[in-house]
Amino acid sequence: MTIEDIQAIFFAECDEALAAAEQGLAACHAGLHDDDTINAVFRGVHSIKGGAGAFGYGALQSCTHGLETLLSDVRDGAVPITPRLVDLLLRALDRVGDHVVAARQAAPAPEDAAPAPEDAALIAELTAARTAPAADDAEFTAMLDDVVNAMAAGATTPPWTLTIRPHAGAMANGGEPLLMLREVLDLGGVCLGCDTDGIPLLEAFDPGDGYLAWHFAMPGAVTEAMVRDVFEYVGDDCGLVFGVAVPRASLPAPGAEPAFAAPPAPPTAGPSIRIDLARLDTLVDAVGELLIAQAMMAQRVGDMGARKNPALTEALTQMEGLTRDIQDTAMALRAQPIGTVFSRAPRILRELQSSTGKQVHLIVSGETTELDKTVIERLGEPLTHLIRNAVDHGIEPAADRLALGKPAQGTLTLSAEHRSGRILIRIGDDGRGIDRARVRAKAIDRGVIAADAVLGDDEIDQLIFAPGFSTAPAITNLSGRGVGLDVVRQMVKDLGGRITIDTKPGSGTTFTLALPLTLAIADGMVVTIGDQTLVLPLAHVVESLRPAPAQVKGLGAQRAMIDVRGRFVPVVPLHQAIGAAGAVLRPDLGVLIVVETESAGPAALLVDAICDQRQVVIKSLDTHFRKLDGVAGATILGNGRVALILDVDRLVARHLLETPVPLATAA
Repeated sequence: MTIEDIQAIFFAECDEALAAAEQGLAACHAGLHDDDTINAVFRGVHSIKGGAGAFGYGALQSCTHGLETLLSDVRDGAVPITPRLVDLLLRALDRVGDHVVAARQAAPAPEDAAPAPEDAALIAELTAARTAPAADDAEFTAMLDDVVNAMAAGATTPPWTLTIRPHAGAMANGGEPLLMLREVLDLGGVCLGCDTDGIPLLEAFDPGDGYLAWHFAMPGAVTEAMVRDVFEYVGDDCGLVFGVAVPRASLPAPGAEPAFAAPPAPPTAGPSIRIDLARLDTLVDAVGELLIAQAMMAQRVGDMGARKNPALTEALTQMEGLTRDIQDTAMALRAQPIGTVFSRAPRILRELQSSTGKQVHLIVSGETTELDKTVIERLGEPLTHLIRNAVDHGIEPAADRLALGKPAQGTLTLSAEHRSGRILIRIGDDGRGIDRARVRAKAIDRGVIAADAVLGDDEIDQLIFAPGFSTAPAITNLSGRGVGLDVVRQMVKDLGGRITIDTKPGSGTTFTLALPLTLAIADGMVVTIGDQTLVLPLAHVVESLRPAPAQVKGLGAQRAMIDVRGRFVPVVPLHQAIGAAGAVLRPDLGVLIVVETESAGPAALLVDAICDQRQVVIKSLDTHFRKLDGVAGATILGNGRVALILDVDRLVARHLLETPVPLATAA
């Protein structure tokens, strides 16, 4: 193993350690700073420091050493965890990440021979945090006296029992008894158990009714009035029985798990090994060739009439299933959780909060959703642009939010989920939403649309993706140049995906990215156009139809439109775009495939016939031939012929811009 191989392993471990440390500090920021969390952060920083010293990265080692020393004091209990301390630790971790990136890119780390001014200032802060007093001694003493006095008062009164039985009405109108049970715990109650004797048989079970009762031991310092205050808004819909005193010896030990404890932590990951990504790429390519070979075999067997042989048919079916299993397994090896991209959001958000002064709370869900590593690697920049756009343009300053009756702290939501063979990523905020009047005025001012253009709400929303478009009043380091959302749409398009907007003025905006799970294999519709067989990406297809002559309307002398349930969409004759000979010229004699495009809206593609719908292995023409306008790639069909995969967006946009050839019409 060469030194380069060892360095590659070190940088991979740095990425894992930084991600684990940032996740742990994020938990500390949320108030979950238990020993395991602190130890995990410490171990990650310690491993980076050891590797940095071994490879001679002086600045990285120095910065990491200061962070490690402070974390050691936190772990030993010498330095208490406060929100200000967690912010300092996060800034230090960000600086460590900067040094790791510089080292990986073979660029000189900032002032590697001696700490840079930024590092020196940061190390000084880390050192000062070790000796700074946690709080004013007098204030701390007063707080401690209050606690001791409260404990002494409670010690003179024996504990007593409380039984809580929520009825059906307690769960009406969005009521949640569990929240009230947690408030009882906050008062110091100890759950003695849950009474399940009232649960009826399944045929008599009513999900809207209440059958459970919980028994608590309440501290003597807690009065009956304090408990009734918790249940004030449910009234008689929740039965309360106040019992007698109980012996202290019969109470569960402190920290005992209540009957409705949180679910256990997910199981830890099993053993794993590191595999060079190039080997996985080779495996995926081989699986793609296997799929092609299997399709060719099935095609030839069918052409020979051997499908009538039951044994051969069964063997082919079994081989097809095994091939699909191998394909799924190979693609799963390249899959990564999208959390590796979402984990960058807290750092981006901290920088944005610092530069804008806005308060933003981040909510992340679906971070375990998996998709291909190639897609993961290309998602970072679009998500960064969208997060910056949400904070800078969407979420209002705290004063404005308070004036509107909103909380001072805005909310940014990141989510991911699988749906119908694709992944949906949503980036939403609870800010001001899109000001369509302002967007329209800006578009007219920049010449994007005509002053008399009639546009719907969705069409106005799409204007923000126009190149050079921005509603920012001035150019700043965050916005104003009009390159952010234009770049996002282009990158999403390059990934074979789509981006949509859902906005409500005053309530916020959500961008939804619909992306393929992999760029190696895609679902396609195989069509014929004259002497050509082509593939349309199924992600663009809405429906297919055979129009009646009356449905096709002329638009001038050279264009045609089709009425699709009251909406007219342009007809795009694909034989003109690809130069196919012998194609059907009349829409009422062929098949129209209605597609949705990002830049030109809906369109109807004229083809001769639809042959099949199947998964195809995508081959890049840029690598094997050259880039062709209107072509997204190529694949090999079961008959061994090469079929081009069309770039639907480009073909439709090009057709609408060019002077078309008149379509044939019905006699």
